[in-house]
Amino acid sequence: MTITVKPLDAPLGAEVFGVDPTRPLTEAEFAIIENAMLEHLAIVISDLPENLDWLLGLGRRCGPLVPHVLSQYHHPCTSDISIIASNMDSAESRRTAKPAGAFWHSDLSYTAKPSDAIFLYSTIIPDDGGETDAANMYLAYDTLPAATKARIADLRAVHRYGWNGGGAIVELTPEQRARYPDVVHPVVRVHPRTGRKCLFVSPGYTMCIVGMRQDESEGLLEELFAHQLRPEFKYTHRWQVNQLVGLDNRPTIHRAVAGYTKPRRMLRMIVNGTE
Repeated sequence: MTITVKPLDAPLGAEVFGVDPTRPLTEAEFAIIENAMLEHLAIVISDLPENLDWLLGLGRRCGPLVPHVLSQYHHPCTSDISIIASNMDSAESRRTAKPAGAFWHSDLSYTAKPSDAIFLYSTIIPDDGGETDAANMYLAYDTLPAATKARIADLRAVHRYGWNGGGAIVELTPEQRARYPDVVHPVVRVHPRTGRKCLFVSPGYTMCIVGMRQDESEGLLEELFAHQLRPEFKYTHRWQVNQLVGLDNRPTIHRAVAGYTKPRRMLRMIVNGTE
């Protein structure tokens, strides 16, 4: 079986076909998938049976997996996988006003080493919504006015877990909060593998610009947020059951789309950051 890649008709993303879930990927097969994520920023693999060993094998080949700070939602079989569930009568289901991640963010930008990549796998999908949006931050940066690029070239911003979650954040315990103090990252990030510049702020986790007055910082961030969420940068993924989506977390931001009422259950793996 040969693995092939078909780009989506969207600002990011590609479908991957020909994956054999009954055995580990060969080096050549993994290289195709890894390169597809680097080139297209997101991959979609459909019709994958729920096999934790296979999923973990793929995730760990991308790098060490990071257990999410919300340890109460770790998978019972491994902390390298967390469960994101809503509208279910179970202990693993979130009780927040909005579904987990229903705000624009880049995973673990609130840590010193933001995640390189994430993988989401669907086990239960509602028939009244439950999509995932993603946006291309290469395009967001490339299309900024030259004056804005010059203005933000050397700026740094503060990121905090739960800064602007809008009802979709599970509050941390004091012990969890102590592990994640505020961190500072460049507003413009250079992807370590591609060398391309991307905009590295998000409405969910970016608090302020370092060294700016509050009003000036808020004005600039509002300008950048409005720009990065322009429709021409976005892809909306409509899930099927037993589907895997991988995101290069460095040049993308994403969110869960709220508004559904039926059960939804996802598995998530987070690849540790390299810088």
